[in-house]
Amino acid sequence: MIGSALKRVVNNSGNNRDNRIPDLAAVLLCAFALFRAIETTGDLNWPYDLDQFREIGMAQSVLDHRYGTDHLYAGETIWYNPLTSTVVAALSHVTGVPVDLIVTRAGAYLNLLGSIAFYILVAYLFDRWTALAALVAFLFAPIGDAPSWAAASYSPWLFSQNFAQGIFYLGLVSYAKALRSTSWRWYGATGILLGLTFLGHTAPAVLLGIIIPVAALTNSIARGKDSRGSWLGANEIRGLIIIFSTAFIVSLPFTFSILLHYHLRVVNSVPGNWVYPSLVLNQLGSFLRSFFSWFPLVALVGLVGTIKLGSHRYRRILLLTWLVISCLALAVNEIQQAISPDLHLMFVPAHHFLFYLQALEDIFFGVGLVVLARSCADLLPKMFTRMAAQPKRQHLKYWGERMLIGAGILSFIVLVFSSYRQRFDYTNARDQAIGFQERKDYLDAYRWILANTRPDDVFLSLSGDLDLSIVGPADRKTLVTCQPEFSNPYLSWKSRSEAATKIVDKLAHAAPDAREALFAAHVNYIITVPMEQFDRPPFSFLSKEFAKESVAIYKVSAD
Repeated sequence: MIGSALKRVVNNSGNNRDNRIPDLAAVLLCAFALFRAIETTGDLNWPYDLDQFREIGMAQSVLDHRYGTDHLYAGETIWYNPLTSTVVAALSHVTGVPVDLIVTRAGAYLNLLGSIAFYILVAYLFDRWTALAALVAFLFAPIGDAPSWAAASYSPWLFSQNFAQGIFYLGLVSYAKALRSTSWRWYGATGILLGLTFLGHTAPAVLLGIIIPVAALTNSIARGKDSRGSWLGANEIRGLIIIFSTAFIVSLPFTFSILLHYHLRVVNSVPGNWVYPSLVLNQLGSFLRSFFSWFPLVALVGLVGTIKLGSHRYRRILLLTWLVISCLALAVNEIQQAISPDLHLMFVPAHHFLFYLQALEDIFFGVGLVVLARSCADLLPKMFTRMAAQPKRQHLKYWGERMLIGAGILSFIVLVFSSYRQRFDYTNARDQAIGFQERKDYLDAYRWILANTRPDDVFLSLSGDLDLSIVGPADRKTLVTCQPEFSNPYLSWKSRSEAATKIVDKLAHAAPDAREALFAAHVNYIITVPMEQFDRPPFSFLSKEFAKESVAIYKVSAD
């Protein structure tokens, strides 16, 4: 019974009428999610997270015709994936809308790519009804208090991982097509999408970049060795060459910096080693227990079903390789914490792989829900099937399956809708954004910097996160960031922090060589809370250019 349900999951592509129903339902669900997203961010003027402030600064550098520069450190090149900020800059250039407003409100529209691509991926690998069930999980699954950058879903907030996931899903579709097609254009398309994925975010590029050769090798092994005894056939080798050479060319706007300039030599390991609270080693038990609930249980049914499917080998290869890589990355994160937090074993923080594990769980949930619904359809009272002719029985089972799938989807939405409404993205994140945009002194300082300083001017921040919240978004430079997590990983944050500390000490003691120290560090401005200390004669070389509430900006004068 379960076996026959599994076969129908993967073999029943349905007729046009059967396809239109889930397609229409998917459109309506995405439209509802879009409405909810616009309701959340449509009246806001500033985002809430430092990651988004970074996107604003990087987009500003593109508008200032300074693409490729580190938006925080003078004389350095980019280290963070530039696709999202480049898209933001392009939208700002075309529409005339400021980049800060684009970052605040465009996520509702740009992140639809992830939902659409996710549906396409599952529909291609399985069928449209399974894709609909998986999409419902993707949109509404209970994720607790997790922000969108830690759990794959549709979100109103523009983060690079939310936007890049759509390209990753399309890359998987393209490669699945390449495995089944004799046309080389699908290998080229996969290479383009892999390169774009890397421009968007590193974690999905690593995933896709490993899935591709593993799938090629597994596919070749399953067919048997070629005539030369090689596990990889000539076609697979040519395909891999096309994919990775194309991806390298497409990704050059980013790799020119991290590979050719910095040679991937990580000096500041803090950004890559940052640990999401749920993945802290002493929370491992709670993290594992979170998988013992009804939602992962249905996903487990889908996982078992996917493993047992006898046809379409590529489907198992892609999804199971995705699963293994994500789990291994999370395991390495735990091992690194146990051995030494200072080790640098991860390309990016582990929560990015938790993000894609969540997306895979949504896929397996969709498979599991459809398998269970079709298994229940096999249990329709035999009295009806005996009384009807064969066509009638098939018609009854056909509609019975779809009614059960629809009932399962509706029941799921009812169960999770209250938690969906209270998601962090729609509640606390919005409150934080409102709180920040009410800080008029910060926003006025940001706009003053844009209007009155040069892009290569360097600021020394003496208080809090003024550098990341005000200076960085304006694409102006800072001597050192207040947090090493947001500092260039290919440069020493410690040495920069020590240099800044020496200057701060000189200013605190009104040392006679304070001005010379500022000049030596190429500091043009000091940003701080209002301090009357700098209005005294020993600091005549500092002129107050901006002061409002809790923000003051002093210019370092040569006179």
